[in-house]
Amino acid sequence: MRRHRDLLEVLRANGMRITTGRRALLQLILNHRQRGIGLREIHHQLPTADRSSVYRNLIAFERLGIIQGIKLPDREKRYQYVLDRKIHHFYICKACGHARRGHRKLFDRIEAALRDIHGFAKANLSVVFYGTCSACDGDSHRRSKRLASNVTRPSSPRQTLAGRSRRG
Repeated sequence: MRRHRDLLEVLRANGMRITTGRRALLQLILNHRQRGIGLREIHHQLPTADRSSVYRNLIAFERLGIIQGIKLPDREKRYQYVLDRKIHHFYICKACGHARRGHRKLFDRIEAALRDIHGFAKANLSVVFYGTCSACDGDSHRRSKRLASNVTRPSSPRQTLAGRSRRG
């Protein structure tokens, strides 16, 4: 895990000045590296920091690969420290918003495919997959079956949906 001063060196190497606000924001990100942090929490913990400076720094940190922004459905964007982590991919359910971290096995397969197909090696993976988790997919499947079983179907082509016969 990188230390605060190592991150400051990354900023210096990329031509960024080391300001008090950047130092505080970096330390806050490091303090929350296990679970990430949202903008509300950043503003709550750094109340004197200029909001536009915080946004600009977060964008710069993302561009440098220090953090990864993750947007969860119906929740605020969270920023996760990723600089020295080989794998930082997430599966996010669009229905319930639950986020799960990716597994090493999937990364190994993707890395092997990159190497075999494209000749690309030693990749760091940073991906967010959006879909439906098995719990929500099961709920949606059960709900669809229940709705389908409640629909009254005409027993003959001459019967209308209201149950009356057509005159013909």
